[in-house]
Amino acid sequence: MASIRRFMALFPDEQSCRDYLFSLRWPRGFICTKCGEMRYCLIKTRNVYECANCKTQTSITSNTLMHRTKLPLRYWMVALYWVASGQRCSARKLARTLLIQQRTAERLLRKIRLAMHKSEPTLLLDFWNREKRSAQQPIVRRAMQKMYREARAFIRRYYGKRVSKWNRLYYYYEYRFRSNYMHHFTGALSGLILASCTTIYTLNEYGRLRERKSAS
Repeated sequence: MASIRRFMALFPDEQSCRDYLFSLRWPRGFICTKCGEMRYCLIKTRNVYECANCKTQTSITSNTLMHRTKLPLRYWMVALYWVASGQRCSARKLARTLLIQQRTAERLLRKIRLAMHKSEPTLLLDFWNREKRSAQQPIVRRAMQKMYREARAFIRRYYGKRVSKWNRLYYYYEYRFRSNYMHHFTGALSGLILASCTTIYTLNEYGRLRERKSAS
């Protein structure tokens, strides 16, 4: 796995981050989610993409965990790298590295952990809920109980015993996400970025979306 310096060399400025996000969000070219048009123009003063047909404007970060962010995208890339690489990334360490307030770093990491939860909405993802565990079939219940014990051990090992009930929920998200992407760094990175994004389409979906819009 690339070191943090080698990773950040891939993103020397904000434009390189935007280019990377564009390739993830629209891997086969831009498409307007309102009308299905693929032609667009870039408004450089505001860094938004305007549909050539309906004039809808879309930011590269809209409907992602970076929606309406005021932080530089390179800061997000550093935080996402640490989390996706499987390393422990505390708010204090992140604040010291990026020279930001610890409260800002805490909000950033909380959004990332929430994206972990959204990246895989499965039944087992609620393993920490006692009522949902008890309502499952025995084989599913045993699997959820095992995950719950492992998650508690994960929290104690990485974050200590004094973890508030509110924060513990986000750490459960982190445990589950790390278990799924333990050996898949690129998948973890793209999964975090696109967890809340609704504009990823295949070529067939491009055509179907445009046909629905033209027929309506």
